[in-house]
Amino acid sequence: MTNLGLTCISEELKAKDKAKYSFRTMTRKRFNNLSEKEGRNEAIKELSERIYHNVLVTRYIVRHCIRNSICHYRLSSALFPLLTDATLDLSLELLPDKVKIENELIKIGLIAKRFNLSIGSHPDQFNVLASTNETSVNRTINELNFQSRVFDLIGLPQTHQAPMNIHINGTPPEIKSDKADPDSINNMRIKEMAERFYNNLMRCNEGVYNRLTIENEDKGFWNVDNIIKFSEYIFNKYNLNIPVCYDNLHDFCNPSEERNITFQAERCAYTWVDQDDGEFIAPVFHWSEGKPEKPRSHADYFALGNYPPTIAIEPNNEAKWECEVKKKDLAIKLLRNNLLEKSV
Repeated sequence: MTNLGLTCISEELKAKDKAKYSFRTMTRKRFNNLSEKEGRNEAIKELSERIYHNVLVTRYIVRHCIRNSICHYRLSSALFPLLTDATLDLSLELLPDKVKIENELIKIGLIAKRFNLSIGSHPDQFNVLASTNETSVNRTINELNFQSRVFDLIGLPQTHQAPMNIHINGTPPEIKSDKADPDSINNMRIKEMAERFYNNLMRCNEGVYNRLTIENEDKGFWNVDNIIKFSEYIFNKYNLNIPVCYDNLHDFCNPSEERNITFQAERCAYTWVDQDDGEFIAPVFHWSEGKPEKPRSHADYFALGNYPPTIAIEPNNEAKWECEVKKKDLAIKLLRNNLLEKSV
C-alpha cells in the first residue's frame, strides 16, 4: 500500500481532547505585554510551558502515527514559537523547562527509530535563501539552523532521510538578449538564483545543507522542469545534492511541459540520492487536492479514489507522501479505506 505521511497535527486526537492534543502558540505581542506587566522572566516561563506542552503533543502524535501504520511525520512549524524571533533575544537555553524539553525530544527520536518512522519538516514560507534582502537571508539562516538543531536533539540523521523542505520563493530577474535562445535565457536565470541560493546555504550549519530539499511551486517560475534544472545545476557545479520534493497540487496549478503525475514524480525521485554513497533513498513528496472553486487551497478530504501513485526507483525505497489536506489523519484513514475497497 502506498506510504502516507501525516503533517503537523492530528485531527483524530484533537477530536478526543482538543486542549491536550493541540499545539499552543504565543504571539510577540503577548510576550511583550506579559513582560511589561509581570516581568520578562514570567513571560519566558509561560513560553517555556507552552513549548514543553508542544513537545509532549508531538510525542503523542508520533505514537499515534505508529499505532495507525503512518510511516512518516512532518513536525509542526508551531512547535517552538518565538525562539527564532531576533527582536526578542530568546533561546532554548533560557527556558526553565529546557531539560524536560530536550528529554522529550530524545524520547521522540528513540520511538521513531524503533518503529521506523521517518520525520521531516517544512519551514515557513518566509525562509528564502535566494533573496537579495540580507535581513531576510539572515532570518532564514537563523531559522534553518535552529530547526536543524532540533533535528539533532531528536537524533535524526544529518541526511535527506530527515528532510527539511523549503521553497525557492523568488522569481529570477528577466534577461533580455537578441542572441540567446529562450532555453539559454531560462538557464541563465536559473543559474543566477542557484548561485545566490548555494552561497547563502553554505552560511548555514552542516545539518541544514545535508538535509535541505526544495519543491516545485504552485505558481511562477519554479515548476517541476525548472526546479529540477536548479537542483542539477548545483549538483553539477558544487557536487551538492539538493533533492526535489514533488508536490502534485502545485504541479497541477503550475504545470511543466508534460502533464503526467507519475512521470513528474519519478523525475523528482531520481534526485533523491544519498550524498555519500550515491544510492537512491526514499523520497518524501506531497500529496494534496485543491478545492474545486479555489484549486490552490487545500481541500478537507481527498476525492474518492484520489490516491498517489507508487513511486520507487529502488523497490525497497518507495516514496512517502505527506498528505496535505485539512482533515489530516482523518483524510488518511478515509483514503486508505477507499484504497482497500478498490482492491477487494
